[in-house]
Amino acid sequence: MSNHPPFHEVSICIEQDGTNRYKIQSDKLQEIGTQLRGRREFSIFHSIVLPLIVSVATIVFSSIFQFISWSNSVGVKYATDVAEKAERTYEHSAAAIGTRHYAMLVFLPSLRDLIQAKANIAVLRAMAQSNEVKDGNPARAQANAQKRDPDTERSLADAMARRNGAKGRGLVQAQAGAEKRASDAEHPLISVMAHTGGDEEISLHKSVLDINQKRFASYYEQLKLWNENYDHQLSDIEYALDRPVFGQIDKDNTDFRIYRSKIAQIDCLSSLTEELQKQNLNAHSLKVRFAVIHNCFMLINGALGEQLTEAISKPTPALGKDTETKIKDRLTALLAMANEFRCYAHQRIDYYNKQKELAIFSPTYVWRSFTDATRTEALKHLEDAASRCSPARNADVARAAPTS
Repeated sequence: MSNHPPFHEVSICIEQDGTNRYKIQSDKLQEIGTQLRGRREFSIFHSIVLPLIVSVATIVFSSIFQFISWSNSVGVKYATDVAEKAERTYEHSAAAIGTRHYAMLVFLPSLRDLIQAKANIAVLRAMAQSNEVKDGNPARAQANAQKRDPDTERSLADAMARRNGAKGRGLVQAQAGAEKRASDAEHPLISVMAHTGGDEEISLHKSVLDINQKRFASYYEQLKLWNENYDHQLSDIEYALDRPVFGQIDKDNTDFRIYRSKIAQIDCLSSLTEELQKQNLNAHSLKVRFAVIHNCFMLINGALGEQLTEAISKPTPALGKDTETKIKDRLTALLAMANEFRCYAHQRIDYYNKQKELAIFSPTYVWRSFTDATRTEALKHLEDAASRCSPARNADVARAAPTS
């Protein structure tokens, strides 16, 4: 009995308040409730530890999800920037190659017309002098010859100066030189055609001169723009198209160096991939390929420059069939190099676009982080690009394509 709590007397008044309802009245109800419930004990686990665990878990999981979301945003943004920059760089490079190739392609027939026109003028002058001698006016013929000689020398000197000006000072001098060159060539030919063909032939001749003038100006304009932007374009190709993929396979900077002595030994008429392999150059580098295209452009420019110099310096110049054929062959081979460059660039851009999906957090992303999968895929991309862009495969596709 001593273990039981002491008894307390209380008075309770119970009254019936309707059917199945009772009313209890007492001044000790709170004390009675306390006695019935028993003594309340304080729990540290339920009051402190458990709420703390729940709070920490909530913070940790929310932080993890926020980090995954941030990582996805950063990774996708980086992959998108790489792909977009690669595409812009390719577009600028391909446009520069195509524009300059076309300017060279149309410059060759214009140069041939210039050479032929000058040779025709020389023949007509010789015929005119011969006719004057036959007519019994040797003194007049000699005077006309003396008068033409200083004019011819001055015209040739001006033409050479305009050519040098186009190389050194750019488009303004090129256009001025082309206009004056067309004017110098126009007067003697128009004078001859006025006696033989009439106004329609004169109009046609002026149209041809105008076209040749525009082609000359375009050629030297593209030459100027190419030389001004070449180094910048080369650097953009390295950082936008080459470095991201080579960084995934741990290639060092030696792969991006331009060895001019080796590039100078490359035969522009042969397969570019084979020539790069012969010189131990990186055939997968678009920067190296662009540098080789530049070198081939310079060789063709030198050949055209030699023909232009000969046309200006010689009284009766001539563009041989063999020389013209060699220049055309080089232009055709250069076009094939440009097509290979475009193919490799398209493969590279597609590879960079696929990296956007791989940048999103997933089980595959975690697996790739702890394995060598990224390097393996980069190497596979290089092999696939070389296979798809090989000249032999492109030739087979061209032969298999339907013709209209």
